[in-house]
Amino acid sequence: MGTKKIIIFSLLSALAAGQDNGGLSPVVKSFLFPGWGEYALEKQDRGRKFIFTETALWTTFAGALIVSNKYTDLFQAYAAEHAGVETGGKDRLFWVDVGNYNSMIEHNNEHLRFREYDALYPLDGDWDWTWSSTAKRKQYRDYRVASDTWLLGATFIAGGIVINHIVSAIDALYLQRIAQVEDVSVSPVFNPASGLAVLVLTLEF
Repeated sequence: MGTKKIIIFSLLSALAAGQDNGGLSPVVKSFLFPGWGEYALEKQDRGRKFIFTETALWTTFAGALIVSNKYTDLFQAYAAEHAGVETGGKDRLFWVDVGNYNSMIEHNNEHLRFREYDALYPLDGDWDWTWSSTAKRKQYRDYRVASDTWLLGATFIAGGIVINHIVSAIDALYLQRIAQVEDVSVSPVFNPASGLAVLVLTLEF
């Protein structure tokens, strides 16, 4: 929790520090669209890297969602054909249970033994399923797991998109600050008490 607060505070500070009364600052531009701020600071090479990364991430994100949805359509249609499932209005837990039990009766009987009455499905036909074979059920489960796996991948990619925005904004802030440096000097400083000599880097803005 503390780390998240530090990251958010640092980002807000960077955006505030990069504000420009004449319009959007390079920092804000890069936060909105990675690479935009770098282009505004005439650092096209750095900007192209962020734009390429952003494009690749969004393309991969969209692809992962499309594949996940195709697997979802596939496992639902497969369950309807081979287990008699009514596909409408079902939640994720139901689809998981369909892959773990050969029939709704088998599912309900197991939960009755453990007195887990809240987990029972009603006997009204809308929630019923019976697999034609164990092999069909296992094939269905593979399809459903594939759908979840691709969806999880899309979630991680979405996190990468957010990180790319943040990194580009920080990079633009760095470039903006470096561009404002008017003079750089290095001077030696000797401390007689400790006998140590150090070099001091001074930046003038």
